[in-house]
Amino acid sequence: MEAGVERLMGNRHIYLRALARFRTDYRHAGAAIRAALDGGDMALAQRLAHTLKGAAGMIEAGALSAATLAFEQGLRSGEDHVDALFLRVDEALSHVLHELEGMALALEEPASRATPAGPHTRARLRTLLDIGDGAAVELVAAARTELAAELGEREYEALRAAVMVFDYERALELLDQPDLAGK
Repeated sequence: MEAGVERLMGNRHIYLRALARFRTDYRHAGAAIRAALDGGDMALAQRLAHTLKGAAGMIEAGALSAATLAFEQGLRSGEDHVDALFLRVDEALSHVLHELEGMALALEEPASRATPAGPHTRARLRTLLDIGDGAAVELVAAARTELAAELGEREYEALRAAVMVFDYERALELLDQPDLAGK
C-alpha cells in the first residue's frame, strides 16, 4: 500500500481511487483472457494481459504484474505451457481482487461512473473506448435501450459483446460503421 501511495507522489486519495477503479475495471479480466485463449485469439489475450500488467503495476500488485509479464512473454514466444502461465495470472488476480474486497476503501467509486444515457451517449462511449476506460462497460449496459434503438438490436449486441471482452478496437469499428453513422 505504501509503495502505491508513493508511486502517486504521496497522494493517498488518488491511490485509493486507483484501487477502487482496478477492482471495478479488472473484476472480469481473467474471464476475458480465458475467453480469448479458448477462442484462439492470442492477439486479444496478449493485449488484455498487457493492459492488466500495466494496471497491476500502477497499484503495486507485484505478483500479479510478474505473473502477467511471464504470461504475456509466453504468448509472444508461442510457449506450450501458456495455460499454466495463465493459471498463475488468474490466481494472482483473484488474490488481488480478494484483498481489495476486504479493504475498506475510503473512496469508493460511484455505483456507476458512466453517466446516464442521453443525447451524447455515442460520443461519450466513443471517447471511453478510445482511451480504454473500463467505464465503457457500464455505459453500454446503462444505455442499452438508446444504443439498440440507434444501432439496431444485432449491432448493439455485437458492440456489447466486444466491450465485454475489452476489445475496444472492435467496439469502435462497430460503433463507427459507415451505415450506422447517420442513425
